Amino acid sequence: MLTLGTVRRKAVAKGAAVLEFWLRRREMQRAVKLSVAALSVLAALAFLPALADAQPRLLESTPKEGAKLGRPPQVMLLCFNEPIAAATPNDYSLTLARAGGATVPVTATPVRGNTCLEARANWPEDATGSYVLSWRVRQQQGGQALSGTLSFSIAPPSPPDVLSLALITIAAVGGAALLALVLTLFRHSIGFEPHRPPAETESESLVGHH
Repeated sequence: MLTLGTVRRKAVAKGAAVLEFWLRRREMQRAVKLSVAALSVLAALAFLPALADAQPRLLESTPKEGAKLGRPPQVMLLCFNEPIAAATPNDYSLTLARAGGATVPVTATPVRGNTCLEARANWPEDATGSYVLSWRVRQQQGGQALSGTLSFSIAPPSPPDVLSLALITIAAVGGAALLALVLTLFRHSIGFEPHRPPAETESESLVGHH
């Protein structure tokens, strides 16, 4: 026959078992949630390089950034890591500005499978100076925009310094003249005169008179 105490003990034991079950279940659910969150973070981190590669980047340019040119370039080239949008002229733009604020007319044409922009400028007669080529393009797939600038300068080679050349020539001529003078003095000091016959000795003179 079950006593009241026995019933209470069984009830307490059953309640403890149920509580333990629910606690373990909550811990398992929490562990699962943490695992899912960790996996999500790892997946996002793994996907970041792909996102970085997905946006257009400038790979190379002609002329190079900061280049100093002796004459205006016939063609300027901007090449990207992926094709750019080129369906309409509004998909890309180029502006060539000269130091001081003046702009130079420039036309752009997509080339090489739309991975490069070829630019040609209508250079002024005197193109000497510094320039900034500003550009804007859009990604062909996705439409993400990218912009930047390219700086370079044009300065024709300096003419030769006439004064320096004259001084070098004078120094060379003067050095040769000084050397000739030293040799002449040295010859006189030793009695050597190559253009005169050697002097007759006294004995040779007497023999000649007899």
